[in-house]
Amino acid sequence: MVLTLSDEVASLVTHTQKPRKSSKPSDSGADRSSASAADRKRVTETPTWGDVDDAVSESIESTTTGGELSISSDNEDTPKLVRTPAKKSAASLVRTEKGKVKLLDQNLPTREVIQAAISEVKCHVMFVHGYPELVEKNQLSMRTLLSVAEKRGVDAIKERLQVDELYALQLSALVDARIPIMRRELKDDACTNVDGYFRLGHKDFTKAKTLTEKLVYIYAMKFDGNNNATPIRNRPYQGELLVLMISNQLFHSSRAVGVKFASRFVEIAKNKSKRPEIPIPFLALVATAVYSALLWKSLGSPGKFNFSGNQFSEVYSYHVKSLERLKHDAPGKFHYMMADIYEAAHKLKHNGATGDHIELNAFELLDLEGMEED
Repeated sequence: MVLTLSDEVASLVTHTQKPRKSSKPSDSGADRSSASAADRKRVTETPTWGDVDDAVSESIESTTTGGELSISSDNEDTPKLVRTPAKKSAASLVRTEKGKVKLLDQNLPTREVIQAAISEVKCHVMFVHGYPELVEKNQLSMRTLLSVAEKRGVDAIKERLQVDELYALQLSALVDARIPIMRRELKDDACTNVDGYFRLGHKDFTKAKTLTEKLVYIYAMKFDGNNNATPIRNRPYQGELLVLMISNQLFHSSRAVGVKFASRFVEIAKNKSKRPEIPIPFLALVATAVYSALLWKSLGSPGKFNFSGNQFSEVYSYHVKSLERLKHDAPGKFHYMMADIYEAAHKLKHNGATGDHIELNAFELLDLEGMEED
């Protein structure tokens, strides 16, 4: 006989016990026999609560069954209620004791979908928009999760994303959190190297501020005997620090965007230069990070310094517009420059190695005639 209970019923277990002796003496064997039988019946019919595993995490999958309870019997003829393990859905989530959802706590299909979505969003930041949260809020992560789940054939996750708003928000939050981390890595890289590449002393605050004027920092530099920088006007966006940061982001490992999404650069290569190029959004984001590092230096290198869209989106947008204008006005020279930047960053890795200025003309120092083109 099988007894089926709902998910909310706790696991019931009856321990094998010997019938308890009656505390009152019996006058006859028949009475003792009757009392013993009644005791045995009462013991076998009275359930006791089994130990509940006080796990740190719990499933929040509402549609996953918890298994069935059924009566079994061992060799001692004592019936016992046991739970048949349930098969969990790929769309189940795991929370900590405090209710948080962490990536590494999740099941393998969920982790793989989230990690693939993070890579896709990083690619979006580099090829489409450096601050996607300013224009798309949480929609980018949601669309990416749905697309990845569909490509990987994880229908349970795709379907739950479409019908369960809380589930979708929790998965999207895990993806969204990686976007500012990527930008922070750029900012930290710039702050670490800004002194060395611009030859700044410990207290060269004014000098750092000067480098932000007229977008001097985007050019390749030549230095005099006093370490004063002069921009090479026909080499915009080809400063050594920019190339280093691009190389570190694109080619630092086999999991880097420049390696995993190499085909995207091949698509860009279908241009006048016929060579892979750095995409405009990523170059603008790197240039913005260098500006933020120089601003940080000019302020005395404060301990807390964010690289958020609220602070630097105007600088980023201005770089995008300036590059788009160069592409429109001198397409041949633009493509040649962007291909040179990609090549320099690629070679460097394989060889081992809100600002007031936004109202200015980004190419005030540009020697367009001196730039090369095919």
